[in-house]
Amino acid sequence: MNRLGHITVSEVHGIRRFLYPLSVETVIPDTHRHRRLGLSHPDQSVVPLQVTLGETTGSACRLDFAVSLAPNETIDLLLCTDLPPAVIPDPVRIGAELFRNEQQRFAIEFDPLGMVTSVVYDGVRHLKHAAKIVRNGEESSWISTAAHGPGLPLVARLCSRSLYADGCRAHTRVEITACKSWVNMLHTLETPRPGDQVTFSLPMDPTATIQTCDFGPGGGIYGKLQRDVFSEIVWATEFSDGSAGWSLQTDGRVDYRGRSGIVEYLAQRWCHWIDDDKALAVAIGKVPRECRALKVTLRASGEILVSFRLGDTVADPVTFGLCYHFLNGIPALSAATNPQSILLPPQVSLARISP
Repeated sequence: MNRLGHITVSEVHGIRRFLYPLSVETVIPDTHRHRRLGLSHPDQSVVPLQVTLGETTGSACRLDFAVSLAPNETIDLLLCTDLPPAVIPDPVRIGAELFRNEQQRFAIEFDPLGMVTSVVYDGVRHLKHAAKIVRNGEESSWISTAAHGPGLPLVARLCSRSLYADGCRAHTRVEITACKSWVNMLHTLETPRPGDQVTFSLPMDPTATIQTCDFGPGGGIYGKLQRDVFSEIVWATEFSDGSAGWSLQTDGRVDYRGRSGIVEYLAQRWCHWIDDDKALAVAIGKVPRECRALKVTLRASGEILVSFRLGDTVADPVTFGLCYHFLNGIPALSAATNPQSILLPPQVSLARISP
């Protein structure tokens, strides 16, 4: 075993983490590129690690790993060669021809555009039909897809390229990881235009008469959706002059209104949707600086919409991102830290690797 360097992970947000997925990029010296790399605690207990090498000699590679941390804990991990591989609980299993993950409890499928088409958790079906992303009301046309998953048990990725009708090119990146029922999505407009509106749509399949929801404007704001009574809740935000003005509306009736600084506000960009046998946490992980309006819409039909609207000045490219966390059978108050855990990951630093 040869020690190459070490990675320091610090939990600074006061949240306990269970096999939390993290990553760091580095350059592996040519002398070690074809040796098996491993990660361990100082007591030599191994850590689940996945190494994705660059395509050229001396290029950067990505280290994906998963660790458990107590609130405010800091740990030092050793990056070594020739360690035995760690056992990954419930690894990602991706087919070579179909981008479908089948873990012990969580199965999910995607189409070539990177859109979620099916989610089953503990035998419970979550979606009515496929999710989609639209720009100014139109979907894009598929160009190509690259899947990185077979043989990589910790993290799998799907990258697709597409084209909108007006010539705007886009690419979508989807990432799933073992140990979590998360789906991270990034959608990038390569040639955005002023005023572009991009909407992520996810059609959940509700079975309860009443659905509970809560939002993160800055204090636990709760609501409910009930067929033929409360059909829609909208959390709308306008960004201007370094602040965020927001409102929460039920069927057009304003129930809450507030304003706060953008930095403080963006740390609370999440919501929950809770049915009787399933739940969804949405963490809005990437709001581009060009965004002037953000709207989250929850409907009694089960449709979850997250919309971004750009301002009059945009730069190339522009990326929007969110994370869906699919859950089952949780009480309305039990997942209070879940979206914050996604939005506020532990800090990771990598010491220089020895040649």
